[in-house]
Amino acid sequence: MTITISQAEAYQIERIVHSGLGREQTAELIEAGDVSTIQQSYPKADPEMLQEQKNKLAAALKDGYSISFPTFNGVRNLLHLRFGLEEDKDYVTEDKTIRGLKADEAAAAILRTMFEPLWKVERNGGQLSITHISKS
Repeated sequence: MTITISQAEAYQIERIVHSGLGREQTAELIEAGDVSTIQQSYPKADPEMLQEQKNKLAAALKDGYSISFPTFNGVRNLLHLRFGLEEDKDYVTEDKTIRGLKADEAAAAILRTMFEPLWKVERNGGQLSITHISKS
């Protein structure tokens, strides 16, 4: 089952993973309440959030997650945090739409889960676009 988390919670777990701990280890450390080990890798980790939301955040890392209200900047930031993608190198933005994103179907499925229903993730040829539903 996919867990719904806030954009701030998504930033938190993806920054921890990006710090070098990896998804599985981060989930295990959050579940165990081992905030000190997490903070050794990512000093800005929010201990209160990690403790209060540990079951939800660990499940989000293990099973995938959707974001309750992803903003345009949130989508861009999470493309970088989760996939290492950079604007103007890996995709372009135009009128708050992301275009030209090269991703395989597995990554496209993750993006759909993360950002839909507020954002539409579509394949156009070999590339993806991510468009806010108000623009569809």
